[in-house]
Parts: sequence; C-alpha cells; structure tokens
Amino acid sequence: MKYRFSILVAIVLTIGIFAVGCKERNSYMVTFNPNGGVGTMSSQEFVEGEEKALSANLFVRENFSFSGWNTIADGSGTAYSDGQKVMLVADVTLYAQWIHNKPQGNDTTINQDADTVCVVFDANGGVGEMEPQLFVVGVAQALSANAFTRENHSFVFWNTIPDGSGRTYSDTQQITISENTTLYAQWMALSGDSHSFVDLGLPSGILWATCNVGAANPEDYGYYFAWAETMEKGAYTWESYRYAEGTTWNYPRLTKYCSDPLFGDNSFSDNLFVIEASDDAATANWGSDWRMPTSTEMQELFDNCTHSWTTQNGINGLLFVGSNDNSIFLPAAGYRSGCDLSYDGSYGIYWTSSLYEDVPSRAWGLFFGSDSNETRQTYRNCGLTIRAVKSRQ
Repeated sequence: MKYRFSILVAIVLTIGIFAVGCKERNSYMVTFNPNGGVGTMSSQEFVEGEEKALSANLFVRENFSFSGWNTIADGSGTAYSDGQKVMLVADVTLYAQWIHNKPQGNDTTINQDADTVCVVFDANGGVGEMEPQLFVVGVAQALSANAFTRENHSFVFWNTIPDGSGRTYSDTQQITISENTTLYAQWMALSGDSHSFVDLGLPSGILWATCNVGAANPEDYGYYFAWAETMEKGAYTWESYRYAEGTTWNYPRLTKYCSDPLFGDNSFSDNLFVIEASDDAATANWGSDWRMPTSTEMQELFDNCTHSWTTQNGINGLLFVGSNDNSIFLPAAGYRSGCDLSYDGSYGIYWTSSLYEDVPSRAWGLFFGSDSNETRQTYRNCGLTIRAVKSRQ
C-alpha cells in the first residue's frame, strides 16, 4: 500500500512541476516605423522573459544612412542598434534613426536640401554672445559650449524653459532635435560660508545647520530641490529631472545614480548610492564645508535627540533637542510636485543624500508630521527641502 501511495505522490508532483514549467507567458509586439524612410517591415513578436535579436532594418531613405532604432521619433528615447538582442516587458514602437550623408570632397557645408532646424541660446540673466547653431533633423550633434557668464553665478546646464522646468541638457551634450529650439542658461548663485550651525552632542560629531538651505532663519522653508539637483525650478517632473531621459513603461530612464538597469537609460547602471559633491545642493549653494546628511546621519539625529511637534514664531515643525540641550527646528515645509506646493504647515519632508537601492527612482528622506515621523523613500523628481550638515573642524 505504501508503495502504491508513493507512486501516486510522485506522479502528482511531476504533473505539478510540468504544469508550472509550462505556464503560458505573455507575448509583446515590436512595431517598426520608417520615420521618414520608405519600405515595409513586419511587426516582430517577443515572448516574455526571452531575449531575441531585433529584425534587421529594411527601410531606406534617400541621402541618409540608417543609424539604429529609438523608442521616440526624435531620438530622445531609448536607443537600440540594428539586430540588438532585447528582452521586452511591453509592446513598443521603434522609430528608424537617420544620419544625413555628408557631401563629398572638401565641401563641409550642410546640404541645404536636408531638413534643418536651429538652436538659439539665451543668456537668461547672463551676458555674452552665442551664435545660433544649425542642426540637421535626425542627426546627433554636440551643443556649442556655453560662452555666457553671470556675475556671482556659475553655469549649470541648459533648459528649454527659462525657469528650468523643461527639458535639461548638459553643456556640449550630443542631442537630436526635430524643431527650432531655444535653450536657456541655468545659473547657480555662489555664496560664502556664513551659515550658523549647532553641536547637538551626537556620537558622530556631525554639526547641523540652524536653517534650511535657501532660508534666512530657522522658520523659513528655504529652497526646494529634486534629489541630486542643485537649484530650484518651476516644475518638478520626470521630464524636467536632470538625471532622467523621460520615462518608458512607467519607469524613469535614469542616467545617474542607478543600481538597477531596469530603471536606467539604455539599461544604464553605475551603482552610485550617495550623492557626489557636484550634485549636492548644500555643497553647491553653501560651499565645500557643507553637504546633505546621509540616511544614517538622519537616523542618528532621531536616535540621539528628543523630538516634538511644536510651533515656532507661528510656523509648525519638529524641534530636536540634543543631550547637551542644544536644539534645531525643522519647519513643516511640505513638498513640491509638478508646479504645486502641498502639505506645507502639516508635514515636513527633507532629503538625505542616500539612494534607495532597491528602487533607484527613489531616495531616502525624513518624513514627519504632528502624529508621525520616520525615514521613508520618496521619488527623486519631487522638490523637498534640505537641512545641511558639516563635519567638526
């Protein structure tokens, strides 16, 4: 009897394993778009979890050479080479990318028969002159180096909107555009180290600033920053975020501070888990002695100080008192998302310099209100306040 029962169990287990192994998987389609070219290409089917080479390009375009595929027609999305092996998680349309064939001989002028567009550079508060730059549609080209200057400011990057809420480009970045574009210089104010701090008697010896970055006194909210950005802007979105090339399949395509290729632009990852000095808003605005606290240092503040919700000069916030009776006050400044300020007066949300490694589109921050406080992960494109720290000299 035992023998017959064992055989039955083995058969059931075998059937179960076979059923799991043969579970039906989703299929996704790639549609190929000639994007100015001519010819036909059939859609290509991909099975979930399987890597397969893209179909070879069959499109042609007069006076142009095929240079690859992109998820966005103007080449600003995720790029793929011809025949590249990919693994899909959704249906996608790939647009052919074209490079205009250069004239033969010594003639290096742009072919006037090609579609051309112009980039105009705006000093946006700075001074100097820069000539407009001509681009051929569909052809990648480096932006002219910034030649503008502004007193007591340093150049940070270009943006398609004056207040920095549009699409961002770094100096001399290679871009592909399809329409006339104006790029506005973005500036960061330079300042000396004249900011006060408090010794709270913490084990690490870290000193905490008495007010937020951009604030004149402890009750002021100060500036709002997206994570790893160094200046305020008009809108806090993934489209305006410095280290993302938009989104794909509901994920931001990160270009820096990315521990998971799923979130990276073209499967990018760099395993940078703490903001570098060049991207630290405290360092950029207050000088090299100052920086953003890490998540560990933020937790140390909680673990070694008493903290209580209070009102100071009419402003709600959290008061931290150290073992030496020194204290700092963090106003409940809320946060910015899109163009809106939310929950100011009710909640405080402060950035740390630490990436949330499991989901790199988020970073660690301090969250508190009248009834709760904790460190939690927040999307990097949101605008939060910053309380800076410095090391004991």
